[in-house]
Amino acid sequence: MKPALLLLATFALLLDGVHLVAAEVEAPSGAAQDGTLMVTLSGTLPLRPGGGFLFGDSGMSLHDATAALKRAMSDPERRVVLDCSTEFHPGLAAAEELAAVLRARPADKKVACLIDNASDAVMALAAACDEIVMVEAGMLNLDGLALSTDYYGDALNLFGVKFHAVTSGPAKTAPEPFTSGRPSPTAIAEHERLVAALDLATRDLVARGTLSADAVKAAYAQAPQTSAIAKQLGLVTAVAEPGAWLRSQPGPVRHLKTGAEVPKLTTLPEMITFVSQLMNGEQRQRPARSVAVVELEGSIIDGDGSLPGYTIAGNDTARLFDRLISDERVVAVVVRINSGGGSAGASDRIHHAVRRLAAAKPVVALYDAVCASGGYYIGCAAQEIMVHRGTITGSIGVFAMVPDLHGARARLGIYRHTVASGPRSGLFSTDAFTQEKEAAFRQVVLDVDQRFQALVAERRKIDLKKMADLAGGRVFSGDEAVANGLADRLGDLPAAVARARELAGISDPLPLERLPEAGGLAAKLGLGGVSGGVLPAVFAGLPAEVRLWLTLAQQGRVQVMAWHPTFTLE
Repeated sequence: MKPALLLLATFALLLDGVHLVAAEVEAPSGAAQDGTLMVTLSGTLPLRPGGGFLFGDSGMSLHDATAALKRAMSDPERRVVLDCSTEFHPGLAAAEELAAVLRARPADKKVACLIDNASDAVMALAAACDEIVMVEAGMLNLDGLALSTDYYGDALNLFGVKFHAVTSGPAKTAPEPFTSGRPSPTAIAEHERLVAALDLATRDLVARGTLSADAVKAAYAQAPQTSAIAKQLGLVTAVAEPGAWLRSQPGPVRHLKTGAEVPKLTTLPEMITFVSQLMNGEQRQRPARSVAVVELEGSIIDGDGSLPGYTIAGNDTARLFDRLISDERVVAVVVRINSGGGSAGASDRIHHAVRRLAAAKPVVALYDAVCASGGYYIGCAAQEIMVHRGTITGSIGVFAMVPDLHGARARLGIYRHTVASGPRSGLFSTDAFTQEKEAAFRQVVLDVDQRFQALVAERRKIDLKKMADLAGGRVFSGDEAVANGLADRLGDLPAAVARARELAGISDPLPLERLPEAGGLAAKLGLGGVSGGVLPAVFAGLPAEVRLWLTLAQQGRVQVMAWHPTFTLE
């Protein structure tokens, strides 16, 4: 690689380490004054944005967006414009988090929101603003929720491939897209209940002023809504050409900067400092006391090498929590989770590390968009659990799924000869699924499921009989989780931090430290923490979800805890 290109790449990779320390509460910077502050929001707002090959993390994180809004609410301009008209697609839980910041603004702070092709979640954020201005040529997609799942069972049979699953209950339907060509009646009923609960939460969040939740539901029938229809239905307060409208805002106009600070490289000392930071990591001054916010996002996997935003590895994540036990600067911890689950062993390892931490200092769990199966397993180790209304959680249950490729081998003319020394020596092979295999997997599933239910019942103080009704793979909205005792209350990050401080007996605001810190060069280049089986060339054309499950199943470990990886919720 040429020196100039190497410098550019390493420079970009270094930028990922910024924003590790943030203020919990920012004081106003001065007296209120005339003028407009512009804030642009974009992307999907994950907890940890995915990294590019050369340029580190890309896009705006939920933390970045929340910090930007907090600064905007405390800055002196009386008017704030949120430009949400450029590829802004947050999830419902992220929109709730941002809307909570807006609702806590000073009484004299007026906020306008500019939208274009806005979804239900964007409208939930816009509902917290004083004005909702829609681009004249835009389209509003306020149409309710649709939960779509592709079922590959019949397609896989064309290749001679079958998946066999053993589950802990009829509602643990995650394997169905691979074992069947159609959803089961139980899956249909569970999906309908979940969509109804999430839709109710969405309509309540979108409603504002005279626009009721019932009126929002009635508007579904006219989706997608043009700007004229949206204005007629009261979904927006004004329609405008965006360029002219933005230029018409009262001056002076200031644009709030977001993202990483670019280090200066104009002098030799600055370059030396840069290289030192690159080799040794960013040298930051830690506060004397802080609240740690541990962000866990992605699939839960065994081993080391977590890739923040993609995977949560059991070993290094457990070590992180163990280090926090003896970290005297950290007085309390918020564990923020966005995960559909993964390995039972890794989930259990992390769970007990969180419990050890919770025995030493307060720990509050905050569930984001999805915190199900293994994600819930980890979070219930905290002293208290907070959820958003749009959180999808629960899925307390277990399944084991293995591929059966003997039909594919027969089609390709491949003969397999196996010599085994024990009745279960080929348990994890891709040979035909036998009664002996099913019995072995059912034994594992039953054992892990009983431990899972007993653990949640103990942590949440739920009767075992009621726990059995809530388990079996059932999935709940945030509202339902609170009502059923699976979570303590609704809340956002500031509420979770405040509660953690309260449990620590501290009333004053404290700085926040975001963990885990940025990974090494290999992780940023996508070279670390990844393992996978080699798939036959015949499967190269299969959908990505199917290839993922084939890879997991060939690794010799049963993935027993997960929520649907194939769901599309729109």
